[in-house]
Amino acid sequence: MKKRVAIVSSQYFWLPEEAGPSRFYSIVRVFKDNGYEVDVYTSSYEHHEKKQRDKSITTDLNIIYIDCLSYKKNIDPRRELSNIMFASKISKKLRENIQNYSAVYCSVPPNNIGKYVGEICSKNGVPFIVDIEDLWPEAMSTMFGKFSNFITRPYMVDAEKTYSYADGVVGTSEEYTSRAWKNNKRSIPSRTVYVGTDIAAFDIEVRDNLDKVEKPDDEFWVIYTGSIGHSYAIDNVVRAASQMKDNERIKFKILGDGPLRAECEELAKKMNCYNIEFLGYVTHPIMAAYLSKSDVTINSFARGVAQSIVNKVGDYLAAGKPMINTLENKECCALITDNAVGINVSAENPNELVNAINKMYLSKEMRMSFGNNARLLAEKRFDRKTSYMEIIDLILSLSRNNG
Repeated sequence: MKKRVAIVSSQYFWLPEEAGPSRFYSIVRVFKDNGYEVDVYTSSYEHHEKKQRDKSITTDLNIIYIDCLSYKKNIDPRRELSNIMFASKISKKLRENIQNYSAVYCSVPPNNIGKYVGEICSKNGVPFIVDIEDLWPEAMSTMFGKFSNFITRPYMVDAEKTYSYADGVVGTSEEYTSRAWKNNKRSIPSRTVYVGTDIAAFDIEVRDNLDKVEKPDDEFWVIYTGSIGHSYAIDNVVRAASQMKDNERIKFKILGDGPLRAECEELAKKMNCYNIEFLGYVTHPIMAAYLSKSDVTINSFARGVAQSIVNKVGDYLAAGKPMINTLENKECCALITDNAVGINVSAENPNELVNAINKMYLSKEMRMSFGNNARLLAEKRFDRKTSYMEIIDLILSLSRNNG
């Protein structure tokens, strides 16, 4: 049996030297550690940091960079052109090399890339595994309102094509995994593998960067990390902070950037809300240190967004801190409740968010209980070094069936 796989990820793979430890970098490492040769096909443009990549960074991985256009925003016509360019070029490369692989592992979105890669695998009898990182077009519903179905129909068509070719599916939540067979009248082998984090690496990042994050002994930190965009309702966090500004101990820290950052900062100024600080994008090691010094983390989302167990949850849990969750997704809410790691509150309801923060603030015992449970859950279900072995198991089962 050949033990060589192609990893196709235009936007979710980056090196530690670029923007910290990405999930797909960890997946590649798990394959390498289990004796696979791995070819990584990724874009020359690093989506996370919005810049062309430094291809001179040395690595032991075989990375094939696909030259693509730059773009400045997530919603940008040039991003669409960049995706089309990637799809065209990866199709050509895979047609030339497809028989070298025992399987092709492809991230979606973008859905058009999955469609072309899946078609090539299907024609050549090579197992095609779809890794569902996000739901397109479902996740776009909050952006386009009543015109959403019309605008996003091409994404839906490409999604159905991609899933129709899938021999196996990996989802980062049960909801994402099940999407692949929603409209397919067949059973598709699958695994649900949370995004998670490399806990040993996370702990090292914390240890090496604690002295770079100064926290006064009398301050109580409420922290959010991630994008500041339409799906995340950071304005709701600002409104909660405004209600709590009379308590000089409670401070809000927003780590991240995005299209609505300036708008949220302006809202904070208008509300004379000086207990909230926007720190912008920080590297993963510094973020880990901030989380370790936090008292409460917030998994903030807007109403109606199509998200599930998102990336930041693994880091929040690894930090061993209680979480306040505003995401309405049933799977995420059940994770919080069933494992006693925090409190679920309604999305975009600053009063409920304030009440939850106050409960945490007033009860050290609650914080410690939730925090201890969070770390235990991280070690049990969110540690990449163990949980990602499910992906290897899926690949092996498909290779045996195919062979």
